[in-house]
Amino acid sequence: MKKFIKNPWTLGIGTTVIGSVLLSFVMDWINKVDWLSTLKALLQFVGNAIVAFLNFELKVWWVLVVLALLFAALLIYVKILDTKQKDTPIPFLSYTKDSMLGLSWEWEYSKTYDGKYTISHLHPVCSKCGMRLKQSGMYGLEMECLRCNTTKKWEDHYLTDAQLLIEDNIKKRFLQNQ
Repeated sequence: MKKFIKNPWTLGIGTTVIGSVLLSFVMDWINKVDWLSTLKALLQFVGNAIVAFLNFELKVWWVLVVLALLFAALLIYVKILDTKQKDTPIPFLSYTKDSMLGLSWEWEYSKTYDGKYTISHLHPVCSKCGMRLKQSGMYGLEMECLRCNTTKKWEDHYLTDAQLLIEDNIKKRFLQNQ
């Protein structure tokens, strides 16, 4: 209710109506006219307007045009609302780096055909210089940084485990409050 009362439109229209009524009473008092005559004239005007509205002849095509215009306005409103929702940034898309399983990781997101996001290009990076690590060593059990020669232990399940941890972090940090 407070929002309605503090709305500039409500204040403007309300002030105008109240001011007009008070000015009318003052003018009636100055002209020595019965002060209820203005109220009586106003009530007669409103009554006549209601009767005229109820007796107004409508053509069917007028109603159809009005309904078509209302439908078009509703469609435009929905389209504008939909584009505003598409423009709102998705919070978890900024989450693209983390440390887990003793390694630093970076990834991107790609959108699927049904509009959902999936983790893509997931790879470990050097914790010292940030370069992407290369699998090396006998049987590929090490990750090596070509820039600073840092090596890290690697196991085949790390990639899957990292993706599961990232998905869980997204659910807990970003999607839980929605």
